[in-house]
Amino acid sequence: MLYQTTKEVTKFTISGVIAVLADFSVYYGLGVIFTGLEGDIVGPIHGNDIFKACGFLGGTFVTYNLNKFWTWRQNDKNNRRLRNFILLYAIAFVINISVNRGSIQFLPDNEMALITPKASGDVVQWFAFKTDKLFAFLLATIASASVSFTGQKLWVFKKEDDELDQ
Repeated sequence: MLYQTTKEVTKFTISGVIAVLADFSVYYGLGVIFTGLEGDIVGPIHGNDIFKACGFLGGTFVTYNLNKFWTWRQNDKNNRRLRNFILLYAIAFVINISVNRGSIQFLPDNEMALITPKASGDVVQWFAFKTDKLFAFLLATIASASVSFTGQKLWVFKKEDDELDQ
């Protein structure tokens, strides 16, 4: 039982890393493309919320397919599983957006950059990013991933009684 759970956690983590890369790519990419729209867009909706939502939805598509077929090995066309997954990820979505927003408001707005010095003494900046966004993203991911793993294992992709007997 411990071996099986360890294997599932490992596969879930690998699938999650791939999904998080998809999520972060969309989230960060939209933030770069639409620089200046991070604040209020319409009422209480912030641009960062929209960017995070788009990234989360992209990551959700990736994680559903990887986890269904690889982590939990469910090849059936069970609409109940899909419905439960959507409900679980709606909850994880709210947690993810809320933790991301709260963390951005709480964390200091610093910037880090990858730089290289030239022989002339000048410095070339290759890549810069806001640390508050990065750490908020990580905290939001950890919170929603904890809920997602537990929900997938115990509810969405739970082995049916007849599958356990085989």
